[in-house]
Amino acid sequence: MNFEKALEELQTLKDVRPEICKKIKNHNLPVIVFGAGVTAKHVTEVLKSHGVEVSGYARDGEYYKPNKTYLGRPVYNFDELATTPEKYIFILAITDDGSNSRAYKFMKDNRIIKYAFSYEFNSKNLNYEYISANREKFSETFYWLADEFSKQTMIEFLKLKITHDLAYNFETYRPDQYFNEITNGVLTPNWGGGYVDCGAFNGDTVEGFINWSGGNYEKIFAVEADPMNFAALEKFIQEKNYQNVVAINCGVWNEKTTLNFSDTNNFGSSVSEDGKIKINADTVDNITGGEKISFIKMDVEGAELPALQGAVETIKKYAPTLAICAYHKTEDLITLPQFIKNLNLDYKFYLRKYALASDTELVLYAIP
Repeated sequence: MNFEKALEELQTLKDVRPEICKKIKNHNLPVIVFGAGVTAKHVTEVLKSHGVEVSGYARDGEYYKPNKTYLGRPVYNFDELATTPEKYIFILAITDDGSNSRAYKFMKDNRIIKYAFSYEFNSKNLNYEYISANREKFSETFYWLADEFSKQTMIEFLKLKITHDLAYNFETYRPDQYFNEITNGVLTPNWGGGYVDCGAFNGDTVEGFINWSGGNYEKIFAVEADPMNFAALEKFIQEKNYQNVVAINCGVWNEKTTLNFSDTNNFGSSVSEDGKIKINADTVDNITGGEKISFIKMDVEGAELPALQGAVETIKKYAPTLAICAYHKTEDLITLPQFIKNLNLDYKFYLRKYALASDTELVLYAIP
């Protein structure tokens, strides 16, 4: 695969949302947004900016409750509306992923007239102009990638960012985030060591690591900044009775400090100048105290680079496997691989995409 040719193709691509909205209006039917959460709010704003008014929202299964409204519009039972599909236009507005997910089933539902586009939760200026202006740096990252599928994943992700067309996720989507065919190669009999989970959320990736490693670890450092997420994390670890797992309520940064933080009490909480609460932050080097670390995962909502800067001594000493989210900042595909490359540890880079219905969950792997 050739980056220069891919760049030529990127220049020809356009945002699909205006054309989708034109088609929606031509149907002249009530518009129902499938979803009634933060994604639905953003999708509604995009639709409104293109002259499309939303008539209501829909939820299915356990998520539906009668007599509810969202953004001043009624929330319907999707399964009931789908019995008369000729009466409505449906727009996807949920971001769960995988071949068994509600989003996937919605897109495969042949009963209904449906449309979907990605909403930019992150890296909002990652457009052709930015890519072209930084073509040498993007090209560098591209040619550092160790396999053709990683290169394809990078190009398809850039296409997605330019067009907002979810079709660019379909060929490169993979279901097993962090613990998979890329990282399996490090699991040798003498592997052991510790795992640092930066952005441990509610414990799902702690559990994923324990299952993947077969319990072959010395210690897990589960780091979560959001106070409510941290409470759920602690409860989860206690209920599972996991051994040698330490939950730490702080952010990861390039120094020990206090930071402004915007908490959503769910996913997406992040360090922010406008954040209304203060959190303690520390470095991975300080948190681990020099203990042997074999795997570091980072999903810290845009703080990945300073978090890596605060893990330099640990990385240099132990060359752990790195799984770093690379979609929060416009420059992530440049700065994150460059920083790791400049450590001169002969890491091999891979790129995989794990979200089918959004522009999120792009992970950069560095394998020793």
